[in-house]
Amino acid sequence: MLFLIALVALGALCAGCAGIPTGRFDTLVAASNGVEARTAQTDADLVKLTRRFMMFSPAPGPYRVDSFAPVVEVGGARLDFDFGPRLEPRQAALGVLAAYTEVLAAFARKDYGGELDRATHSLGGSVQRLAGHVTASAAAKQGAGVLATAVNGLGHVIIERMRRAALRKAMDDAAPGIAAIVTFVKEINVLGATAATTMRDQMIRKANSLKVADGVARLQLNEAVEGVIVESNAILAQLKQESTAVEAIAPAHAEIRDAIDQDDRAVLEKLKTLVAEVKRLQGVYSSLK
Repeated sequence: MLFLIALVALGALCAGCAGIPTGRFDTLVAASNGVEARTAQTDADLVKLTRRFMMFSPAPGPYRVDSFAPVVEVGGARLDFDFGPRLEPRQAALGVLAAYTEVLAAFARKDYGGELDRATHSLGGSVQRLAGHVTASAAAKQGAGVLATAVNGLGHVIIERMRRAALRKAMDDAAPGIAAIVTFVKEINVLGATAATTMRDQMIRKANSLKVADGVARLQLNEAVEGVIVESNAILAQLKQESTAVEAIAPAHAEIRDAIDQDDRAVLEKLKTLVAEVKRLQGVYSSLK
């Protein structure tokens, strides 16, 4: 009987000695990187659409070096459609989020001297890049700082039981930072969708005002307008799904935090949802190209 009690006690102690499950953290990294990569491609598509828009809407009068500057009048108001500088902070914010998940994964794998140091250094660089963008929101910059602060010092924790507690605390502390970055990304996506819709409608309106006879010229115009519609609709679909995918990161992050004591056999529904949304994002991009 005493032997059985000793075995039970030993089992309880060893339960706290098991390593932190790493697969779920690797999945979180892959999903975050997937959102970042697809968003970068969408940004490139939006910049390309802007250049096409300026071909339809040059400044009036003789050609000048600034005839195709991305500034036009819409409804009597001058609008700046140079969206590249506005998209860069959003990409930097996603870079911070991805780098943060890399730190978590490296810590879970107990890679104290190599990968964890590199991941932490990468996170610091990502935070600095975001801070350097004057158009990034103060909340996004503060959120990035929260993520960096949350994981600071994780590499000094060695005892397994303390590592789990430290990881829980880091993820708890990071939650507001994740929320701030997600909000910022979604705000920029809304602005991008508004810009894409406005440019599409303006180009269609301009095309309808042109006097083009049937023949080769008409076919060329048809091709140009068709390209505008396809590209803008693709961008709108991508932006919508990107917002859905990035919004799924925070619930998955919270679920992983709550399941730190559960092994890799545990089913994490929020994480599965995140993976599905990222796959859907990749599918949207592929199907519209």
